Amino acid sequence: MLSSFGQTLRLGTKSLLLHKLRSALAVLGILIGVTAVIWLVAMGEGVSRQAQEQIKELGATNVIVRSIKPAEGSKAGSSSTIEYGLLRDDYDRIKNNVPTVTAITKLREIRKTTRHRERTVDTRLVGCTPAYVAMNHLKLARGRFLSDHDDEQVK
Repeated sequence: MLSSFGQTLRLGTKSLLLHKLRSALAVLGILIGVTAVIWLVAMGEGVSRQAQEQIKELGATNVIVRSIKPAEGSKAGSSSTIEYGLLRDDYDRIKNNVPTVTAITKLREIRKTTRHRERTVDTRLVGCTPAYVAMNHLKLARGRFLSDHDDEQVK
């Protein structure tokens, strides 16, 4: 058994030495393949970790309850306006009846296209309470968020 292994080893070594270019190309192909696989796995892990960190920063425990405007063809009754959406009473019901809610805030989001001269941008205006900033870990590049003090000055 040991002699057959030794014979196989000698035969393989002889074959590698006789075909040096073929052997070098095979080794090079294996190295490139292994390097590519390691690189792709590392990139995938890095992207996955980055995505998980972004989700964690957003607060994966947050639940957003929102309503969607019904289609124009689904008008109920003869009135020309469609009533939909969450009301302040719904906010109070959620706050009082869901025991696992630790923080809650009101929010109104309006999406519009903004135009300045020839430039147009799709924008999002978010009207919310100061608690929204803390719940979503938001930061500003410039300026400041509105505070409870600002709300008291309006009243």
